[in-house]
Amino acid sequence: MSDRTNLLELPYIMPSQAQKHVTHNEALRLLDAAVQLSVASRSLTAPPAAPAEGDRHIIASGADGAWSGKDGRIAAFQDGAWTILTPREGWLAWVEDEQKLLCRMTGAWTAIEQSLSELQNLSLLGVGTGADATNPFAAKLNKALWSARYAAEGGDGDLRYTFNKEAPANSATLLMQTNWSGRAEIGLSGDDDLRFKVSADGAAWNDALVADRSTGSVAFPGGLTHAASGARLNGMLFTPGGDGVISIWRLNASHGQNPRTATISSVSGDVIALTAAVANTFFESMMTGVSHVRIWNTSKSPAQSAWIGARPGGSALQVTSASAISGWASGDTVQIGDPTDVTPGRVIALDISPMLQNLFGAPFRQSGIMVKAYSSGSSGDGSLALSPTGEAGSFITCATAGANDGVTVMPCTVLSPISESNLVFLQETVTTTSTIEIVSSVAVFA
Repeated sequence: MSDRTNLLELPYIMPSQAQKHVTHNEALRLLDAAVQLSVASRSLTAPPAAPAEGDRHIIASGADGAWSGKDGRIAAFQDGAWTILTPREGWLAWVEDEQKLLCRMTGAWTAIEQSLSELQNLSLLGVGTGADATNPFAAKLNKALWSARYAAEGGDGDLRYTFNKEAPANSATLLMQTNWSGRAEIGLSGDDDLRFKVSADGAAWNDALVADRSTGSVAFPGGLTHAASGARLNGMLFTPGGDGVISIWRLNASHGQNPRTATISSVSGDVIALTAAVANTFFESMMTGVSHVRIWNTSKSPAQSAWIGARPGGSALQVTSASAISGWASGDTVQIGDPTDVTPGRVIALDISPMLQNLFGAPFRQSGIMVKAYSSGSSGDGSLALSPTGEAGSFITCATAGANDGVTVMPCTVLSPISESNLVFLQETVTTTSTIEIVSSVAVFA
C-alpha cells in the first residue's frame, strides 16, 4: 500500500506511526495550498523578494533559481518556505491580477473560456454587458466578426443567418437604433413581404422599399429622389381601358360653361333629387367608378361641398357621403364648379381615386397625369384646360372645339379632401353651348 493518496498525494497516517500529528499537519498544508486554488499571478519566473505567508503563484515558463524546472506548477509559501504542487489535469485556478479563471489542460494552463467546446441551453448570456429576460443575449462591443467556416476547416465556406418567426403577422427583422431610438428596420415586419422601413423619431415609420413575397416586384412607397437636387423622380403608369374605365370627365349633353346650377327638389340619404332633368350636365354615368366630381350648395354660407360618385337618374345625383348633404334641403341651389374664393380660375375639381383603386389596387398621390381630350359642339373657340391648382397661369389646354388634340401632361399637387389621391382641376371655356366633352386618362405618374 502506498503511503500517499493517488490524486493530491496527501500522506497517510500509517499504523504504529509515531508523531502522527506531523503527517496529519503535512496533509493539511497540502490541502490548504491546493483546495479553492487562487494564485496571485502566473507571470513570475522566480520567487518574489518578500512573499507573504499563504501566497500562491503559478510558476511562469522559463523559471530559474529556486523555481527552476518547475514551470507551470503551483508554488505556495507556507511556514516560511515554498511548497511546490504538481497540478493534475482539470485543476482550476483563479488568477487574481488578471481576474481570470484557468483550467489545466494537456499539461498547460488555459483560460476557461478557451477550454469550452459547447454551451447548451443557456438562459442568459451577456458579452460586455448584462443580459436580462427581455434581451437574454446581449453584447456591448465595438466590433463583431462573423466568418464562414472554410472547407479546409471542415465547413462548406458559406455563412447564412436564419431569422424565423412563428406566423406571418409576427416580425423577423433587424432593427437599427440611435441612442436606443429606432431609425431603420429591415426584414419581415407584420407580414411576409421584405420591408425596409425608416423613422425620424422611433415612433412613426415609413416604408422605403417593399418586395412582394409572391412576385418579387419591388415598390418604393416613399418614391425615388434625384440625388443632386432632392427632387422626386416619377414613374409613369399606363391606364389601359376605355369609357367607364379611364374617362375621368365625360359629358354628352348640351350645356353651357361652368359654373352650372340646379335646384334641389329633395334629399334622401346620399341622393339629391333635382327639380329638372339636368343631372347629366353635372355627371355622366361613364364616370362612375372612374372619378368623383365636387359640387357646392351655394345657398349655404359659407358654401358647402359634396362629391358626386354616380348619377342614378336624369334628375338625381348620388354623393359619396350622406353626412356631407345632411343639412341640404329642397329649394337649395347646387352648383358644379368651385366658387372662385375656394379655387380661383373657375374650375371643376375631379378626384380620380376610383380609377386608381380599380386599376392599381389602391389610390395614391399621383404626381401627374397624361390625358387625351376632346370637345365638340361649341362655337369654334371653346376649349378644355387642366391645372394642378386652379390658379391663373397654371392651365394647360388639352382640347379645342372640334379637334382631336394630342396627349397632355400635367402635374398634380393638391391632395384630395376625400382620398389619398391628388386632385385634377378642369376648366371649361364654352362660348355658347358644348355637346361632348371627354377627358380620358392615358397614364398617371406615381
